[in-house]
Amino acid sequence: MNLLKFSKSKNDNLYYTLSIFMNLDVQRSLFVLYLLQLGITQGEIGILQSFLFFSCVALEIPSGLLADRYGRKLSLIIGFLGLSISGVGFLLFSSFIPFAIIFCLFGASIAMGSGSDRALLYDNLLAEHRTEQYPKILSRARAIGAISLGLSMLLGGVLQDTWSWDIVYIAFAASKLAGAFVVTLIPEIHPQPTLLIYDTKNCTDNHDTSGILNSLVTFYVSKKGAFLIPLFVGYALFELATVPLFIYGQPFFSMQGLEVPLIAGIYAAVEGISAIMFIAAGFVCSRYSLGLIAVTTTAIVALLLFTLSLNIGIITSVVSFLLIMSIPAIYETSYETYIHANIESPIRASCVSAANLVNSVIIGISYTVFGGLLDAYGFSLTLIIVAASCFIGLLGVSATLLLGGQKTFKKQ
Repeated sequence: MNLLKFSKSKNDNLYYTLSIFMNLDVQRSLFVLYLLQLGITQGEIGILQSFLFFSCVALEIPSGLLADRYGRKLSLIIGFLGLSISGVGFLLFSSFIPFAIIFCLFGASIAMGSGSDRALLYDNLLAEHRTEQYPKILSRARAIGAISLGLSMLLGGVLQDTWSWDIVYIAFAASKLAGAFVVTLIPEIHPQPTLLIYDTKNCTDNHDTSGILNSLVTFYVSKKGAFLIPLFVGYALFELATVPLFIYGQPFFSMQGLEVPLIAGIYAAVEGISAIMFIAAGFVCSRYSLGLIAVTTTAIVALLLFTLSLNIGIITSVVSFLLIMSIPAIYETSYETYIHANIESPIRASCVSAANLVNSVIIGISYTVFGGLLDAYGFSLTLIIVAASCFIGLLGVSATLLLGGQKTFKKQ
């Protein structure tokens, strides 16, 4: 019993370590400033971000199929290696066209790891009969990841200020190579199908990629799968109001007169507060419904976006930005827990990839629109427009929760 408990604890700790390296990103809070000093415009940066997200779109489903067919670990390793190569690319080029290719590779690499880490965690817990611990372990892993991202962004600011941009991207590339090594240490357990939602005969009798694809299509044309799609769209519309702001906050604070190390410090603080929110998410998500969490989070974030649009002082702007970026952690945890409770293990990574596909399409479009609105109308009006999209997203969430009839997570 002690050995079994030790093994489970070891597996959890390895997953937490994986979360560190997946989120370790020394260039995250600075890359917009780096591109701007190379002569790339804000509109072009928006286009580059759209390239990144649309390359995610192109590989979301194929990466999920690959992960379900050949293993989630392989998909994660490929993703880490692609990110490392992208980091090297930032050092070698300085014009728009090469960066378009780099951002496509970056996005493809993200897609390779997209959903595979959570599918790996959930199936390992399913095999160990511990799925009730998923929200707790996921929230802890996300908290650890947020701290890792925050500290690494702070480190990125120090590296750039003390040495150079080259050191920032060398450190980024090296950290992703280390992440690929960590993946090799994590076990991958394959639980038996539980027949939670649909007939998994295609998955169990035909393990090739076409069999998995057929099962994925069968799931999403069924009532159970079809009614998850409005949820995917609704959550993506919520993220549309927050994700682009993360990168465009960099030039916003720069225009307020803040120096690079201080901007990096703000982004580090975002992740520190997010870590607290993720820890709280494990408690909140086991006691409150996704619907209540979605409505509450949406209302708070929309109000904060409006406050930020007023630009009534640097302190107010910083506080609003910190909360806008961190509060959604609770919504994210509840959303992902709900999805995993309603999909099957043989196509888990593929189903999560489908959810991420919807998210990537909408967010990819939003980056170009966000950048264009900034160039045309400025920061304040842009924030008011995206705040409205938060409430539109609630329609999709409501459709799934009221009409879908899916299983909801309950603390056991």
